[in-house]
Amino acid sequence: MEEIVKLIKKYRLFIIIIILLLVSSVSTVVLANANTVVVGSDSVNVRVGPGLSYSNMAQVKKGDKLTIISEKNKWYQVRLAGDKIGWVASWLLDNTDVSSTTNKVGIIKVPNTTIFKSASASSDVLGTANQSTKVAILYQESDWTQILYKGTAAWVKSEFIENTSETTDSTHSSSSNNKKSSNSNSNIKTVTVTQANTKLRIDPNSSGRIVKTVQVGKTFDYLGKDGDWYQVRDSDGSVGYVASWVVTISGSKSAVKTAASTISESTIVIDAGHGGDDVGAESENGKYEKTYTLAYAKAIKKELEKTGARVILTRSGDDSKTLGDRARLSSKENADAFISLHFDSSESNNDGSGVTTYYYADKDKNLATSIDNQLNTLPIDNKGVKQKDLYVLHYNSQPAVLLELGYINTKSDYKKIKSDSYKEKIASDVVAGLKQYFK
Repeated sequence: MEEIVKLIKKYRLFIIIIILLLVSSVSTVVLANANTVVVGSDSVNVRVGPGLSYSNMAQVKKGDKLTIISEKNKWYQVRLAGDKIGWVASWLLDNTDVSSTTNKVGIIKVPNTTIFKSASASSDVLGTANQSTKVAILYQESDWTQILYKGTAAWVKSEFIENTSETTDSTHSSSSNNKKSSNSNSNIKTVTVTQANTKLRIDPNSSGRIVKTVQVGKTFDYLGKDGDWYQVRDSDGSVGYVASWVVTISGSKSAVKTAASTISESTIVIDAGHGGDDVGAESENGKYEKTYTLAYAKAIKKELEKTGARVILTRSGDDSKTLGDRARLSSKENADAFISLHFDSSESNNDGSGVTTYYYADKDKNLATSIDNQLNTLPIDNKGVKQKDLYVLHYNSQPAVLLELGYINTKSDYKKIKSDSYKEKIASDVVAGLKQYFK
């Protein structure tokens, strides 16, 4: 026993240091978001805001793991090295079905709590927080807590913040349900009606008193958004709400131009023409246009997805879709390009032949030219680019084209149309045209 006491006295300082280290490690609590995603593309731009119009701030590479802070408009807000906060497109990452808004919520306990840039009292001061302010906790250790402050990572002394059982998901849902977003999209300038007898209502719901009834093509000034309704103003000064599902939106010239810097960051809407009861044109042997437009849309989607692009089909089966539904999908998804697929026909069988690319407005012309340039080596003659007032182009807020990929009731064209080799060639040419467009 005496020998043990001597040993303890001899190594007392060493033992104390070990105990302190153990206590310190146990008291360090990591509250970093458990939701992480893995970069799936070769390289992904990290942007300063949740959209392709925001400038790049960094890049991450394939295989990098990112911690999610929040989600907005299919973009993830992530924490990078050096306490930087940025945004990445969710469709360029793996594991994108993860719920991303589950950070712990803390409450500031002390009035005018100082917010520091780094976990040090000698670092730059970013501002102060009022008592009872709720903040999202990104990371926590014994003395310091990292929080989300004005879109960036910041630090407060842990003694000045109290942990709660809430998460940012629950606080967001409870506060956003009743919150009117008066400036939810600053790029939106006008709202155009795409459905007959559309009602302008005094309140943002279907039971609201009707201010007036308007027809297709009517354009309003955009004021804001409340749920699924747009607040708008007419030229006579009247103000009301229209349902988002009966209109398309458009912005300034800069807003409607493609903002994607590469095809991998783009969102492409592929419209398979016709569908359901609308069978489209018919071949000599009774085959319907709607069947081939869907097959070609799926082939283009498959080829496009190899580039990392986000691809959306207006229909994935034999569904009936209105022309308004098709055009509105572009603005709803903030698409960088809309491509409608069709097959021509002539009044008499075997009277027509050729491929034509149609556009309507100036915003569409570059897209039309880029795709048409790639269709020159098809086994069917290319009739070039033509301007035409077609519904899905006219009422489309995003760059849009319509492709007529041959005459279905001409025997020579139909022979190509029904072949897998022609379908694959169309798919590769459209992708090549989009790659050229995004350059």
